[in-house]
Amino acid sequence: MAGPGDPSRKSRTHQRPDIERLTGLLAAAAVALIPLAGAASPSPSPSLDRLIASPPSADFAEDTESSGTPIGAFDLPSYLSFLDPPDPTPVEATLKREGFVAGYGKSWTQQSLNRGLVELVVAFAGGQGARRWLTANEAAAKTDEFYKGAITVNGLGAYYGVHYANPSGKAFADVISFVKGNDFFVVGFVSSADNLGNAAGSQSKLQYDFAAADSIRPADWPENMQSSRSQIDAGKLSADVFVAVLVIGFFVWVLLRIRRNRRGAATAPPQMSPDGRYWWDGQAWREVQPPPS
Repeated sequence: MAGPGDPSRKSRTHQRPDIERLTGLLAAAAVALIPLAGAASPSPSPSLDRLIASPPSADFAEDTESSGTPIGAFDLPSYLSFLDPPDPTPVEATLKREGFVAGYGKSWTQQSLNRGLVELVVAFAGGQGARRWLTANEAAAKTDEFYKGAITVNGLGAYYGVHYANPSGKAFADVISFVKGNDFFVVGFVSSADNLGNAAGSQSKLQYDFAAADSIRPADWPENMQSSRSQIDAGKLSADVFVAVLVIGFFVWVLLRIRRNRRGAATAPPQMSPDGRYWWDGQAWREVQPPPS
């Protein structure tokens, strides 16, 4: 299922690894699973765009159009559009109930190595929900078909890192997710070659050090204003439901997108006759079904 920034709908001026939807997993990771306070959450301060770190070197060109992952600020409706769940109604209700505040994303292409970098931050209503989601998301990530092992990074606090690989599909990804204050961060590299090294680990540490301690004051976090056991239990139930609905193996999605783009680059759609009964093989019309594209 293609997101609103599906690159198959747009022509690109340079070749790049597919960072589209750096996981249903990466995308779902921005959800705030936390009991709501009665009042609306404060606006993040500093603003989320000021929390995103720069890429590690000057040869990363910033993407100006999305190829699946969010670019710029995103609100609840656009986040739902990006997630593209089968039934958005319960997902929207969960996001509203659990306290989605706001999100911001950037992505870059490293031309020299043909690698993609994605960075996302989502402001949660409070730190408790961010940490709870981190735990649930880690468990889901490690069940992915292409999960190859954990990535260790020192100095990140609450975090997890995963390495995905499918050599036969020429697709590799390293993803680090961590929580700082009330904010959930994702740093991910995707490449068509096994050339990622320690890029994700180094960049995630840079991102962690760069980010503010929080974007909403701890005094305003729901868990610091109310501690009803029933609300905590409801939050846990919502987390379980949301994991079941939204945790999609992002690496599988990336692989499919890479393959689709490769096929599209290899062959143009066949020319069909107006009645659809013939296709042009370059020399003559043939009365057969068109070959697979």
